[in-house]
Amino acid sequence: MNPPSAPNPAGDAGVLPEFGGLSIRDAPSPPAEEELDIMSMSRETAVKTIMRSVLSLANAAGDIPATPPLSRPRTPVTPVGKENQAGPVRHHRRTASRPATPIPAEREKTQPTELAPPEASHDEPTITHDIGAGAEPEWVQRANMARKFFSKTVPKVGLEDYVNRIQQYCPLSTGVWLAAGSYILRLCVIDKSVPLTHRTMHRLVLACLVVAMKSLEDHRWPQKRFAAVGGVDDVALSRLELCVEFLLHFDLQILSPEKMRELTVTLQKAGQAATIATRLPSSFNLRISNPKYRQAQA
Repeated sequence: MNPPSAPNPAGDAGVLPEFGGLSIRDAPSPPAEEELDIMSMSRETAVKTIMRSVLSLANAAGDIPATPPLSRPRTPVTPVGKENQAGPVRHHRRTASRPATPIPAEREKTQPTELAPPEASHDEPTITHDIGAGAEPEWVQRANMARKFFSKTVPKVGLEDYVNRIQQYCPLSTGVWLAAGSYILRLCVIDKSVPLTHRTMHRLVLACLVVAMKSLEDHRWPQKRFAAVGGVDDVALSRLELCVEFLLHFDLQILSPEKMRELTVTLQKAGQAATIATRLPSSFNLRISNPKYRQAQA
């Protein structure tokens, strides 16, 4: 018998996940730590797990300002034909590692949305080109990359509506959502490379999902579609993706279910600890309904 032809996941539109209409609010909550089984967890439950933890951490952090932009002269571009005199031009155009999965025509349309403008402008470098003795210190480069995640103002769309929108128009698997949560844990809690606030959480979730999707799965949504669903342009999304990869030192693979479960539980515990540690606002005034206590206070 002749062997079957080699599989080509990128050319098979049938691998698209089903577009779910279940609201994240209606999804079942994740079970307790001792009963958590990531192998049987539904996509919606994974989304709810990540959303709750991210929102709790952002509420506890408050508003942290972005690092000011670096004030230094821009690196001049070497004229064409003079590479040998001034050294090689370090320009690199990223190309897709594999084509995006085809999308049926009836599923191509999405509803437009837009995040608040980014704190960092497009002409700010993502990664400095200088290496060796002339390179900027690592902390300067990491601070520059962290600026890419800041919005000038808090986006009008809430995190729950935002992640529900992503899952509606670009459905992702349970593993991708949990991996994205582990990236956020490392970036914001363990390494503390990017502050997790209401001005950074949308772009963090979006960028980490793109990196997890490309790292872990054969199926891949087109970059332009993912950017439109997330409310940014495709150039900005590519830069955010690069920042996540560099800040994580390209350590993106999670090779065992046990490791994925450990990171998921750690993110849950961080969110729970943030919820407990969150202080009441100064405007909060406890009112006691018992008249005797009111008289005693007076």
